[in-house]
Amino acid sequence: MLSADGTKNISFQRPIANGDLIIVNERHDNMKAIKVCDGSELQNRFGVFKHFDWIGKPFESK
Repeated sequence: MLSADGTKNISFQRPIANGDLIIVNERHDNMKAIKVCDGSELQNRFGVFKHFDWIGKPFESK
């Protein structure tokens, strides 16, 4: 998962922040690139996931 902003340090030690580009694995053969935006949500067959809930969590978390 890489930062969408080239001025930010790319480190997997920092938590997910607003504006980051992340990869969401929906299945083993289906991935989506998502830009984390506070107030947005991802809706798929597994439910609705608010981006706010991702902010502050470490990369590669479930």
